[in-house]
Amino acid sequence: MKKIFNKKRSLGTTILISMVALVVLTLIIVTVVSAFKLRSMQRELVEYNGRLGDRAGEMSSESMKEEVTEHLMSIASGQADIVDSNFSHFRSTVELLASDATYLYEHPGEFGRITIEEPKAENDGKLVVHITHSKDTDMEDPAIIDEAGLLGNESNTLMSAHAGNPSMAKCYIATETGLMIEADRDSSAKITEDGTVAFYEAHERPWYVGTKEANATFFTNVTPEASGKRIGMMCGSPVTRNGKFMGVACAGMYLDDVDKMVQTARLGKDGIACIVNNQGQLLFSSENTGELSITKETADLDLRQSDNKELAALVTDAMDGLESYRVVEVNGKTYYVAFSPMETVGWSFLIMLPEDTVQQPTQALLEEIGSITFEAENQTKAAMNTLLLGILFTGFMAILFAFILAYFISRFAVAPLQKLTAKVGQIQGDDLDFEWEEVNEEEIQTLAQSFGNMTQRMKDYIEEVTRITAEKEKIGAELSVATQIQADMLPRIFPPFPDRKEFDIYATMDPAKEVGGDFYDFFLIDDDHLGLVVADVSGKGVPAALFMVIAKTLIKNRALMNGSPSEVLSYANEQLCEGNEAELFVTVWFAIIEISTGKGVAANAGHEHPAIKRAGGQWELSIYRHSPAVATMEGIRFREHEFELNPGDELYVYTDGVPEATNIHDELFGPERMLESLNRDPDAGVEDLLKSVKKDVDDFTGEAPQFDDITMLGLKWHGTDRKL
Repeated sequence: MKKIFNKKRSLGTTILISMVALVVLTLIIVTVVSAFKLRSMQRELVEYNGRLGDRAGEMSSESMKEEVTEHLMSIASGQADIVDSNFSHFRSTVELLASDATYLYEHPGEFGRITIEEPKAENDGKLVVHITHSKDTDMEDPAIIDEAGLLGNESNTLMSAHAGNPSMAKCYIATETGLMIEADRDSSAKITEDGTVAFYEAHERPWYVGTKEANATFFTNVTPEASGKRIGMMCGSPVTRNGKFMGVACAGMYLDDVDKMVQTARLGKDGIACIVNNQGQLLFSSENTGELSITKETADLDLRQSDNKELAALVTDAMDGLESYRVVEVNGKTYYVAFSPMETVGWSFLIMLPEDTVQQPTQALLEEIGSITFEAENQTKAAMNTLLLGILFTGFMAILFAFILAYFISRFAVAPLQKLTAKVGQIQGDDLDFEWEEVNEEEIQTLAQSFGNMTQRMKDYIEEVTRITAEKEKIGAELSVATQIQADMLPRIFPPFPDRKEFDIYATMDPAKEVGGDFYDFFLIDDDHLGLVVADVSGKGVPAALFMVIAKTLIKNRALMNGSPSEVLSYANEQLCEGNEAELFVTVWFAIIEISTGKGVAANAGHEHPAIKRAGGQWELSIYRHSPAVATMEGIRFREHEFELNPGDELYVYTDGVPEATNIHDELFGPERMLESLNRDPDAGVEDLLKSVKKDVDDFTGEAPQFDDITMLGLKWHGTDRKL
């Protein structure tokens, strides 16, 4: 006993004392506490099971409500997006017709004159282009004849637009002079009973009046066609010449597919799907009776004025363009309603599901829980009584065995541990080998095996770290080479054309990663034409860099073969769209400047607005209508913008990495700061100007990482009068 309480006792003695004390103390505490707790649990069981049933019902109800709400929102949003994409495509087609007609009016000298025939009865049922006119139009007037011949160049565009859209009923261009160039299959409708061509007063039609008043793309209300069998709507877009209104490009669209989508979108037999227009009127509905059915009496009803206040408030929010859900009462039943906007036409798609359909699973769950809870209460009470007796008996037996067990553990467990400790102590320095040949208890063997596995993992880890380090160094070297290759592809020798004194040019590209997607280029197409390119590929890193190499090569090679900026970008667009499974695209500003005159033509494919500074003036943005980015879709016709540089004028072109540079407070550098930086030193050369802007961007972003590639190109025009 004296040895046991000696302060310098052995590990075995310490284990014996500790285990005996721990077991005795634990069993006493467990026995006492368990006795009181089991009795208390018996009293609380009934109350707890009742709360459990109530809570399960609440959770089930809330869970079902949340799941149904998310599902309804998903369906409403998806259906709205599908319908809206059809309207958006239809609108884009009409705007493209208007854009082409505007181009004809503004550049009449570039096109010949094509004669379009009047409607013929034998063409009925065929898709053809024919011409009609207003009663007051003098078709013998040379100006009218010339205008009709000029618009004849739209024939192929009208045919392609109609053939490429299955929902299109007809498409046409109507002018202020009363001309009507139309592509449709209903030639006989334009011919009177006496065989003459009927007059058509386009100026009086709602689509013409609405488009002219809005001076923008305009959708009419939904109306039935003359036969009454199908419904549709018209979309018009203004045709202008240098800002003057010349007429309307318009197309009619059948809405059969929209009606089918509404009928098939309903959930279950009691669900409802419908579409409300921007005037709060029901256009389509899967409901045949009640408040949401479409009848002659309800066709023109504005649901925002409905006596059903909940429904009126829901439709009001939908007309405000919100995407949300509500719980409303319709036809005497409570519905969960999700709605989502169709932004192109200002309509909203509604999906509705009855509340009782949602709550059915919850009621069945509550009944099942009640039955299970009653049976569990009885079984638990009996088990608790048996458990309490078992704890008391086990406690006494455990104390007896604790003494015996603690002795054997302290006697036989310590020796293998001591050997293992000595063996582990031999592991040091570079000597990581560990071998254990003893045969001991499973725990000791496992511990020894763990030490062996640990030393082996340490050796494997050292080898892996060495390998990964080598691979990272190799990747770093390859990225460094890629960075150098990309930099070498961009012109970096300034001045690039020492013998040309008509202009000074300088450009920079700072990638956000090792390699970037931005690029610039400038080259002489011939002795009198200078090509300028600044572009930004979507994305960053190696994929964007590869796409950048292809885009840069296509644009430059096509430009050197001569052609307008529109033709060059159209060629590059077709090549890049082919096989573009990664769906990358590139915004491009491409200009060709005639060196002898300073006149230029630029095409802007979704790029930033360039900045220009006239001699003695301030820098300002040159804002004009852009075309879509290159590689977004095939068949794009890129708009062109003419400009002229006079001696002393300067041009600054950049990518979105400049205005969208972000500091640590998530603030953007913005176009205002960019113009302020450009105007700080009016006499700076192009190289100093670009370096000054880059410094201002770096000072603004501070410690924030560079968000995007930053590319800038500056040009100062001296003209041909500058002395060599």
